[in-house]
Amino acid sequence: MDAKVRGVSDARSDIIGLSDYVYQRTQARLAGLTDDEYFWEPVPGCLTVRRAASGEYRADDASRPGAPPFTTIAWRLWHLIENYGGKRNPEWLGVDRPPGGFERDDPAPATATEALAVFDRAHAFWQDLLQQLPEPSWWQPMGPVAGPYAEADGASLLLHQLDEQIHHGAELGVLRDLYLHDRAESHRPR
Repeated sequence: MDAKVRGVSDARSDIIGLSDYVYQRTQARLAGLTDDEYFWEPVPGCLTVRRAASGEYRADDASRPGAPPFTTIAWRLWHLIENYGGKRNPEWLGVDRPPGGFERDDPAPATATEALAVFDRAHAFWQDLLQQLPEPSWWQPMGPVAGPYAEADGASLLLHQLDEQIHHGAELGVLRDLYLHDRAESHRPR
């Protein structure tokens, strides 16, 4: 096996392993998440997951004008779920598989417990996709299906997704820390 092929194989396995590690770390940070934490709004006007008129829960639209909004754990976790499980991933990477039901416009989880279960399923969807993706596809342009990213290769999408997983996982941890600190402060005798 020549060095270039070994390097490709190593990069593939490293990215798949790092993605799983990031998921495991985020999952551990969210262990025991309560509904109060899930919906806690640290500042007024947060983006969150809300009950719609239909009775389903939906994530607020992040594209509203103005300063970037603050988010709840519910909103941030749903965003991470849609990044792991979005239908664009198999479409852009050319892997034939049905969508996982993790799109921005799909109903969002109504409880912390449900959100963590959906997070697990979205991660499994993503890991299966990475395993199914043939090695040559990592380095080929994604083509017209990827719109403005048509000339970008599959590895570019995978690295973008990994960046999303890392920074949103870290933000979830910070939100959880803020919640716990806020609760400790509000119960401290003055």
